[in-house]
Amino acid sequence: MPHDRPTHQPVSWRRSPEASALLNPVLSSELILTSCYWRHREDGLGIPWPALFLVLPIALHPETRDAMPRDARITLAKWAVRNDTLVADMEARANAMADATRRGIRHGLRAGRLRLEGAFMFDAARPKPPAATWPKELSSSSKAAKMYGRWLAGVESHEALELLGIGLR
Repeated sequence: MPHDRPTHQPVSWRRSPEASALLNPVLSSELILTSCYWRHREDGLGIPWPALFLVLPIALHPETRDAMPRDARITLAKWAVRNDTLVADMEARANAMADATRRGIRHGLRAGRLRLEGAFMFDAARPKPPAATWPKELSSSSKAAKMYGRWLAGVESHEALELLGIGLR
């Protein structure tokens, strides 16, 4: 029996226009690049593959990015304890944004903005710093991605994942 439409539509067709705009590969790639850049700048290392999947849940989730500290001396551990309700659903958000993260990684690698060395992602370009003309959401997302990269320089990646509630169940 012939069908008028394909039975399986690509995921991007099922997403709302807002989600498609927010989770586009260019934005995702730039947020990942920002985290990689700041991790590398702080300690010379890249971000381990599993930890990349937390960039978007931290940078794009409005309540999480708004709760990010302005003071770089606030550690990930201190932030996680103070924001336990945000940490409680981090794994679900990471799972929901996994496809967007993968698309962002692929875009960044193809565009030459990211580079992969073994199981670590590095910056291959400098991210654009937030500008006064950027919308507030974009600026705060970039700042949250920066803080996450800096936090990763201060802890082992498995500790960061545990502090953010990943893999504890």
